Amino acid sequence: MTAQTCFDLQQLITATSSHLDEVDCVTLDVFDTLLVRRVHDPDEVKRPVAKFIADIAAMSDIKWTAVRVWETRNEIEQAERDRNGKRFPDHEACYDNFMRELLEKIFGSPVPDGLLEEVGAFEMLMESSMLVVREPLAIWLEELSRLKKRVFLVSDIYLPATYLKQLIADKGLDDYVEDVISSADSFRAKASGSAWPLMAERFGLNPERWLHVGDNPISDGLMPDEFGIKAFVIRDLKEKHRLGVAREMYARARNSALLRGRYVQQLMLPLEGENQEVPDLYRDGYNFLGPILSYFCLSVLEYCRTNEVRRLYFCSREGWTLMRVFEEMLPCLAPEGDFPETSYLYVSRLALAKASCARSGLSELSAHAALLPANSRDFSDVCRVFSLDIEQLLPYLESHDLSVHDPIGPMTPGTTPAIRRKFKDLLLDESFQDEVRRQARPAQLSLESYLNQEGFFDQPDVALVDIGWLGTIQHFLVDAISHRLHKPRIHGLLLGATRLMPYRDNHESRVRGIVYDAMRFSFPESLVQTVKDLFEETCRAPHPSVVGYQRRYASVEPVFRETIDASAMAEEEQNEYYASLRQGVFDAAPRFAAAMAVTGYSAHHLKPWIKWLLTARLAFPSTNEVDRIRHRSHQDDFAGRHKPSRRVRKIIHANRTLWDLSLKRLRFDPLVRLFYYIRHAIKLLGS
Repeated sequence: MTAQTCFDLQQLITATSSHLDEVDCVTLDVFDTLLVRRVHDPDEVKRPVAKFIADIAAMSDIKWTAVRVWETRNEIEQAERDRNGKRFPDHEACYDNFMRELLEKIFGSPVPDGLLEEVGAFEMLMESSMLVVREPLAIWLEELSRLKKRVFLVSDIYLPATYLKQLIADKGLDDYVEDVISSADSFRAKASGSAWPLMAERFGLNPERWLHVGDNPISDGLMPDEFGIKAFVIRDLKEKHRLGVAREMYARARNSALLRGRYVQQLMLPLEGENQEVPDLYRDGYNFLGPILSYFCLSVLEYCRTNEVRRLYFCSREGWTLMRVFEEMLPCLAPEGDFPETSYLYVSRLALAKASCARSGLSELSAHAALLPANSRDFSDVCRVFSLDIEQLLPYLESHDLSVHDPIGPMTPGTTPAIRRKFKDLLLDESFQDEVRRQARPAQLSLESYLNQEGFFDQPDVALVDIGWLGTIQHFLVDAISHRLHKPRIHGLLLGATRLMPYRDNHESRVRGIVYDAMRFSFPESLVQTVKDLFEETCRAPHPSVVGYQRRYASVEPVFRETIDASAMAEEEQNEYYASLRQGVFDAAPRFAAAMAVTGYSAHHLKPWIKWLLTARLAFPSTNEVDRIRHRSHQDDFAGRHKPSRRVRKIIHANRTLWDLSLKRLRFDPLVRLFYYIRHAIKLLGS
């Protein structure tokens, strides 16, 4: 019987099924048969391994570039193949042998304890991230196991069987396989035909009762057929087309900044059994928000490395999601351990606002931040935001001829320059500020105890990661600890920085907007301003907002807002609605990290693609996309309960974005997206 060629998996399974009664044993090729690669070239997986080794060497002041590591590895591997070709039928190599020789050349002999195992574990992680099980063959293996057939996996590769078994276990196939055979263990491969009698002797296999499946016409077709094995070769045309597309995109990405990001997305695409029916919101998370947030977290990691920041705090409720995305990416992007220690900081604007007044009092800038929402208008709103006892402050208001309900907000109807001047004079009154400081001091001491407990003051530099916009969290935190002699430099890393409030950009505190920063003109990036609530709501933590801190036994714990009011219930309902979208974000993060490791790209390589993604999905979304992912409710912890004036409501209405429009308008107005795109450009240029 000559080897039979099949051109798709269904044809293969149908053809082999008719012979199962005639065989006791089935062997299956591993790579490009049972497992397919996301990358077109298997050697691409060597890139992150070379970088990993070079980074570890750099920690010991050994100067080896990743390119030099890669080239030296190839030279050593080829030398071993040449040596083995003189002693064995095949020019094979063994990973443990040539990798140990490479590490000895770099680090000296003997190789540092555990280093070979550490490098091997990372290589297997990268291999596994780029390998996908062909679902029909996985189902077929399960069926063979049920029929009590002996199943073996076999491969001509430099990885010993111990490594292959780990890959098979990672893919959940080890229960269906009796053993795994690799040419790296014996230097006898399928290609020369020497592996077949070796397997027959080792496992007691009869070639007449043996069926083999693979993808190589020689190794998996001609050679087993000559040994008397029923051989089937899979030549999957669709899979070849997919690899051809990946190869073409890889080649084009080398000369196109935009296509680099598209190539990363190509490597992230689900293949084979990963292509499951999922909610549309999951796709939005995986294909849009996942890459955006992963790019943000990658930029955070690179910033911390460049600026030697060794402690990273993800803060506010949005930081909970961002920290999980960041940690999902670390195994592929920072395997050598060169990343800052991460923590989640339970803070919020409300929890920090009162503490910020303990030393310098209530500043005009802080009061202005409290009055920014359109439905905040008077001194009672200021006291609500800063948790001040208004009764204790009434005498000071009266001394400045102010009442609690005087309209002091900058956009409040009825406000006048005289009222605003009186309020400014109040803030300059030291007796008033002394009372504010007295009320705020317990909150500041509790906050300081909490920060000390979290190791905040133990490092010279710390980074605060947040969605951002106004940057009030960092503003209040800096005020709250300004009195300390020993405090870290604070690096605020925000997804978006609107710069509507002045930032302290100095040696003690600096702020950087990564995806968007108003200090850096970029029209595509500025589009995130049109959906600020979307980023906040989709990243929101599953716990209520923090309102303060209390000591419980030997530790300081956050105090959470009550969750029994209508806004809290609406928030919980929205959390449940966005659950599948968040899962898409979390699933995208490790795929993004693996793709970035394999390509060797840095965050700046993806900038053009990120801009394209923001433009396509924010300026020109489909009606269904807007309907699915725009926020349903938004809780602003600074907002008061006053109804904005008609004039303010008109201003708010005039500043609506595309994402605020009705579905009817979006669906039936063909020029509405272009109109709002141009209007946003005009506003941006005007500002």
